[in-house]
Amino acid sequence: MAHASSSKICKYDVFLSFRGEDTRRNFVSHLYNSLELRGIRTFKDDERLETGKSISDELLKAIQESKFAIVIFSKSYASSRWCLEELAHIIKCKKELEQIVIPVFYDVSPSDVRHQNPPFADSFLQHEEKCKDDMEKVQRWRGAFAEAGKISGYHLQNFKDEAECIKKLVDDIFPKSLQIISPFPESLVGIKSQVEKVTSLLDMESNDVRSIGIWGMGGISKTEIANILHQRYCHRFEADCFLGDVGKLHQKNGLTWLQQVVICKLLGEKLTLTSEHEGMNILNNTLRWKKVLFILDDVNHQEQWEFLVGGTEWFGKGSRIILTARDKHLLISHVGDNVYEVQLLSEDEALELFSRHAFREKSPKEDFLELSREVVEHAGGLPLALKVLGSSFYRRDKKHWRHIIDRLKRIPHKDILGKLRLSFDCLDKDEKALFLDIVFLDIACLTRYDFHLCAELVLRDAGQDFLIDYLIEKSLLSINISNSIVMHNMIREMGENVIWEEYDNSRIWLPEDVCDLFKGKLITEKVESLCIPNDYHFEDDFLNYSNIFKRMQRLKILIVGDGTFCSNCAVTYLPSSLRLIDWPGYPSISLPESFEPSQLVVLCLHKSWLVELLPISKKLSNLKYLDLMDSCKLRKTPNFGDKPNLETLNLHGCVNLEEVHPSLGYCRMLTYVNLNKCVKLKKLPKFVCMESLETLDLCECTSLEEFPEICGDMRGLSTLYLGSPWIRSFPPSLSGLRYLELTGCQILESIPDTIRNLSDLIISGCNKLATLPNSLFESQQLEYLKIHRCSGLVKLPVSLGVQKNLRWLEIDRCENLKKLPNTFPEINGDMHYLKRLFLKSTGIREVPSSIGNMSGLTEINLTGCEDLVSLPDSLCNLINLQILFLYRCKKLEKLPENMGDLQELCMLDAGKTAIYQPPPSITKLGKLWMLRYSHEKQLRHSSSFVLHQVSSLSSLRELHLNNLNILGGLPEELGSLKELDVSGSNISCLPKSIKGLLDLRRLNVQFCQNLNKLPRELPPNLKELRADYHLALMSIRDLVIHYPKLCRLAISDCGAVSSEQVNVFLQHFLKTRIQFDFLRDYFLICFPDRVGIPEFFYYDRFINQKEISIDLNPSWYTDKFMGFWISYGPTTLNYTRLEATLVCKSDPERKYSLKYTRSHQFSRVIDHLICCVYIPFETLWNNGYGNKEGKNPNDYYMLEVSDLYSPEKELCCWGIRLEYEKEEAISDTGRPKKKRKQ
Repeated sequence: MAHASSSKICKYDVFLSFRGEDTRRNFVSHLYNSLELRGIRTFKDDERLETGKSISDELLKAIQESKFAIVIFSKSYASSRWCLEELAHIIKCKKELEQIVIPVFYDVSPSDVRHQNPPFADSFLQHEEKCKDDMEKVQRWRGAFAEAGKISGYHLQNFKDEAECIKKLVDDIFPKSLQIISPFPESLVGIKSQVEKVTSLLDMESNDVRSIGIWGMGGISKTEIANILHQRYCHRFEADCFLGDVGKLHQKNGLTWLQQVVICKLLGEKLTLTSEHEGMNILNNTLRWKKVLFILDDVNHQEQWEFLVGGTEWFGKGSRIILTARDKHLLISHVGDNVYEVQLLSEDEALELFSRHAFREKSPKEDFLELSREVVEHAGGLPLALKVLGSSFYRRDKKHWRHIIDRLKRIPHKDILGKLRLSFDCLDKDEKALFLDIVFLDIACLTRYDFHLCAELVLRDAGQDFLIDYLIEKSLLSINISNSIVMHNMIREMGENVIWEEYDNSRIWLPEDVCDLFKGKLITEKVESLCIPNDYHFEDDFLNYSNIFKRMQRLKILIVGDGTFCSNCAVTYLPSSLRLIDWPGYPSISLPESFEPSQLVVLCLHKSWLVELLPISKKLSNLKYLDLMDSCKLRKTPNFGDKPNLETLNLHGCVNLEEVHPSLGYCRMLTYVNLNKCVKLKKLPKFVCMESLETLDLCECTSLEEFPEICGDMRGLSTLYLGSPWIRSFPPSLSGLRYLELTGCQILESIPDTIRNLSDLIISGCNKLATLPNSLFESQQLEYLKIHRCSGLVKLPVSLGVQKNLRWLEIDRCENLKKLPNTFPEINGDMHYLKRLFLKSTGIREVPSSIGNMSGLTEINLTGCEDLVSLPDSLCNLINLQILFLYRCKKLEKLPENMGDLQELCMLDAGKTAIYQPPPSITKLGKLWMLRYSHEKQLRHSSSFVLHQVSSLSSLRELHLNNLNILGGLPEELGSLKELDVSGSNISCLPKSIKGLLDLRRLNVQFCQNLNKLPRELPPNLKELRADYHLALMSIRDLVIHYPKLCRLAISDCGAVSSEQVNVFLQHFLKTRIQFDFLRDYFLICFPDRVGIPEFFYYDRFINQKEISIDLNPSWYTDKFMGFWISYGPTTLNYTRLEATLVCKSDPERKYSLKYTRSHQFSRVIDHLICCVYIPFETLWNNGYGNKEGKNPNDYYMLEVSDLYSPEKELCCWGIRLEYEKEEAISDTGRPKKKRKQ
């Protein structure tokens, strides 16, 4: 056996050796799960074996391929010959491969193992009796036993319980498992030292949350460094996400789409978000207890990190956030000084990288060495340039080398794009045309299509598909894991420059070029690709676009931006050369009759005015992608017999579609059909020859009377969405389904028992469904089960309790699911993969004790289970549990006594329960981050609540004690809280020590009837205060003067606050602001919405829109001007984003506009609020985004204000006030002197 060094790369981190009948279902199961959760790859013989191979050979190989061997010695370990063979081989690997052996002495002592004392003595005697002809084998077993007994290990009797032993073992092995790191790929030259420097900046051993930036020019390997860090460390975190090309994805898909991707990767939830605000709330509220590795690559706008990453308070302890960008200032604004500047390669490194691409070797060929050095000198150490240039020299003779080098010398040193251009110049004519076509697709964001579809769009000859492989070989393109074309930003920029300089008029996308084209200033006959930007406005309203299209006989790709052509602009001509048409809002009732679509591959007409596709039948032999989403005038589909190669059909949202042509059922090539929200569709044709179909979306087809008849083979159908209240059943022939989603199928009574291989099952609003067939769970492939609003569900199958691969189980608002012991299956199997268990708003009364077997659980959510009366003691066996939600479990009076055993618990929400005394052991929860107890308002003073000392909860950051009669009030020691909420409680004073809570940012004392005043000294870093009117009014002066970080103040409706009182309050605030320095960017004060916009604001608009604007007086700015007051509402959001813009005179393009954006986030909002925001003039003038060079304030004539996250359906009132020092006097009524505008 070959000797292996300590740097050997092993398939497994740990091999587990154990006697199954002793420990498989308890100690080993918990240990295995704990190891896996920490990212430690573990071999357990009943989990990792491949079928069809000898078990003994597999075991021996697995031992050799493991860095560690953990041997669990139990009483009957020596009775198993398999165990003894494993142990002997483990000791052999220890000696020859330096394998690390860790013994665990489960119910025996090390001495018993070392000397083979009872209970092992009898076992060895029996082996000697059976192996009389092979005593050498028994001696080898005895020797291995003796050797293992001498190794220092873990003796269970030295620990309080199994959980403590496992935790110690895993904690000890974890850092050791990281010492062997995969070598750097040879292609990543010069990266290793830079990765180490970034790693030191990350400080991976620290338990705080750290954000760092990686900065450098394009092509300098920022992405490669970030990717290596992700690969190296992702297994050390509970969740990880590498999001590449953020800037481009943001531009193409928007922030909401990016948030959905992040939520899916970090939380495992597939959500459809309605706004960036919703996504931000989910990320902010759910990641704060998770240790995550989050990498955003190529950030180019503040919004991206603001809405995806937020602040360090979003993440759990030990989290690491990495941003890469070309803009150093952008990184500093988020991560401060923790920015690493990526260095160019040294001369030797650059030569090696160049050689690997020019020669496919580490060093240049000897006779090319000097030529190579010349190239490297001019590449300037930039990795991207070295790769591309190197690839362009590959297999070239010296004559070609000298020609390219001479050209390279003429390019300015800093002209990186010019150097990349040389690789383009080395291409032949067809390769150049193909490359520029792909550049255009990338500019127009069309590389989102499948690679093969993109290739078909741009290849002039079907037999030239090898050309794309050639471009990949030249490092000009790559293909990502999603099978889409990927082009580096700098390569694309180089391609853009080539098009502008040498291929003028062939590919057009810039607004000024589009304008010239339609004015006749450009040669239309040359145009091959045209992209008209979104909302482009043509100066001539009577321009005949069709006549211009007639002159574009070489046009292959036509992309028209949304909102460009009005609905009465008929399209009478399109070139028959077109291969792609992407035209949102297409304005005609059909494609032109003269159009010959034989070349068409992609037709995408979202939100079109189509009534029919073509007025006469025509062959679309090459059409593969047909997308008519949201075409609301379409009543019937075209004949699909004319489209023999159609692969994708999207009719999502065609709300007036009533008829689908029978030929659909004969589309052999069709893989994807989307009829989602076709609400008038009653019938579908027979599916006869659709063997290629993989995805069928019939969600929200609310008029569909029955599932289409299946006549042919549909085993390829793997994904089905179904949503019709009229469908009673669907065919049993869909046996290949892997993903099934049933929504609103109100009379569906059963799911066919032939469906046996599901990985995902989502059921919502299926009220006739009383149970699920056992067959759904027989294959044990189910990973995700979600059941919502199924009022008829009374029973779950017993086989659900043995789903080994189930990761997520969610049951919500199934009120007739009453008793878990009788109807919910006992957890008998090894369900250690189950991470999340949600049983929200069900009728359950108790949880089965077998829940303690679900050792992998990290989250339990029982919110709204109003009949739940108890929790089993076995709940405390869940050593990996991090989140426990019991909100609105109104009958729950106590928690299990051993809650302190849940050492990983981060969040405990027992709000609106009947719990009056938490168990004392709760003080042992060292990782608890958020704790909430509250009673219903009517119960709040009925009994005393006993609060144990919270100072021992070292990680506690949020403490919520609402509507409680707290015995003895709040304790003096409150740890390191960031948020304290005692609203509605009986407290009469806050502890004196509160002034020492340096981390406290949010304090809520609303509706505390016994609290007559705020303490004179509050926490110095307080940012948000919620209080009753009388408390806030008494303290407003001190709050403004002494707490400069306080910028959010919410006034409750306690005592029925009047409009008059609001005016008085604002005037008191203003008076204090005039008299003292105001060291804030803004100040937000919120009132109950019933007071309306206060009279204090003399510009008002009562309109249902997101924004308003006011004309400013020509001399509005004087040296007495202080700032703007803005009032808006009502709003129910806990997050709003106010944007104020000063618009300059005579500036139609808004080059000099000043824009100030401020996000306001409350910890939570219950009632509708009116928000009043004061923005000092200095804030807007000095911190606003824009170019004010050479301008003075009176050059600005208009103020625009908008709430970017105001829901469209909410009425929004607005008020604005310009504040001057001369208005500081307050009348007896509290009204400002200035009259309100009518």
